Amino acid sequence: MKEKIYDTAELVLSLLLTIGSLTIFRACDSEEGRHMACHWAQNAFAVIGIVLVLQTFAKMIIKLRGIKTGLAISIFTLAVAVIFIPGTAINLCMMKTMRCHTVFRPAVTVTASLLAVVSLIDAVTNFKRMEKDK
Repeated sequence: MKEKIYDTAELVLSLLLTIGSLTIFRACDSEEGRHMACHWAQNAFAVIGIVLVLQTFAKMIIKLRGIKTGLAISIFTLAVAVIFIPGTAINLCMMKTMRCHTVFRPAVTVTASLLAVVSLIDAVTNFKRMEKDK
């Protein structure tokens, strides 16, 4: 039962990261047909979010605990990477009052942090169950 809770939480957070980065907490709008620097961070989150959603779907379907543990570790790794993308790997706008600094970055950081925590707990509990089953 707990596995399904973790899987569902990971799926919801992955979907929130993917859809939210394009809609609810999207980066700054383009001006005069030109994209701001933060647009590329938004696109990176959308792509990584799609990968996370696919991994969580695979994790829900697969029954082998070892593979589920590996996928949980992969989800954790990607979620941690997402935290460091805005402003580190991909620059955001220069002004700290822009939408990408006030809405986009905090929302993505919180969502990715929650996903990292859930997937880490999931990986640890799966690993402990694997050890117990031996």
